[in-house]
Amino acid sequence: MSRAASSRAAWCLNVPPELSDTGKRQRLFFDTEREAKVTSERLKARVDNFGGSLQTMSAQRIAEAGEAYRLLEPLSVGLLDAVRDYVKRHVERSASQPWRAVYDEYLALPKTRSAKYARDLRQVREAMKEFDNVLVLEITPPAIDESLARYAPSTRNSLLRILRAIFNLAIRRGYLVENPVSRLDFAQRLRREVQIFTNKQVDEMLKAALCDDPDLLPFLVLGVFAGIRPEGELSRLTWENVDLRERVVTIPPEISKTNRRRFVDLSDNAVAWLQTFIELRGIQSGRVVPFTAAVLRERRRENRKAAGIKKWIQQGLRHTYCTNWLALHKDVNKLVLQSGHDSVETMWRNYHRGATEADAQKFWSIRPPTPATNIVPMARAV
Repeated sequence: MSRAASSRAAWCLNVPPELSDTGKRQRLFFDTEREAKVTSERLKARVDNFGGSLQTMSAQRIAEAGEAYRLLEPLSVGLLDAVRDYVKRHVERSASQPWRAVYDEYLALPKTRSAKYARDLRQVREAMKEFDNVLVLEITPPAIDESLARYAPSTRNSLLRILRAIFNLAIRRGYLVENPVSRLDFAQRLRREVQIFTNKQVDEMLKAALCDDPDLLPFLVLGVFAGIRPEGELSRLTWENVDLRERVVTIPPEISKTNRRRFVDLSDNAVAWLQTFIELRGIQSGRVVPFTAAVLRERRRENRKAAGIKKWIQQGLRHTYCTNWLALHKDVNKLVLQSGHDSVETMWRNYHRGATEADAQKFWSIRPPTPATNIVPMARAV
């Protein structure tokens, strides 16, 4: 320790490499002699402690420390930093869980999931089964990418969204630090025009149901003239939520996809079709769609064939409703509320000019044959 020749400070302390924090010779400057002496005493204590440590260390440990320094030297990493990093990773591994355990934990969460989401969950289970016993901490982005390589871009995107949610759960539980899905890119899907059923196809579906399968009629009517989502909402809707007198359908929050209550106005032709159904089947109670998912798929398939429709359009009933509603009413903000959508911009982009006003007027004029008493439903084969 000596007075500094530099004008920066009054006192200078020369620190040899073996006592330096950087492993190299240092010159430390201080404004007062007292500060310089305090640091000097701390370094002396380090010398004493180092000597004591050497006495307690075996020759094997000293040799291991020397070999560790030799391996770390090309990396410019200190031994203490390397050990701390290893300890941190070891603690993280000890807290982590195998992929299958985290997947099962996510599956057990008290959530209402649509049939499609349940199918996607099963696909995720199949795609990731090779990682069942691998800690989620050790699953890398390239490994996930490889597991999903065999799926089409749209399916891959759906599975990635579920995987992201599962890994986020792992982060919340302390099993993981970073979500590996965040390092993967979602496939860019080409924007396509929304597909809808033609007025003739809608008319044929409704008439076929009226003659061959009247119990399917409420599903078709509320799907195409009220835009209620077929999975999750329409399949769980009850007749007490359908008010023909007030001409409104109430979607309770517990069945709504957005968990928000909404009210859907019933058009004149929708009311006419539902009244025709009630004339045939009587006042209804319980679920509007009293079928299991498998039975509903089969009846929809038969109805499509009877109507002469070769290919079913996914979400076609809802898309047809939104397109024709916007073409006639021109109020995208109200349509967002009626349909339970979240984005005005997306709604306008998808459905604006999807149908002409003239076609929309014809759509909202599709009514059941009159009088309804002339309709004799055919008995279904058992």
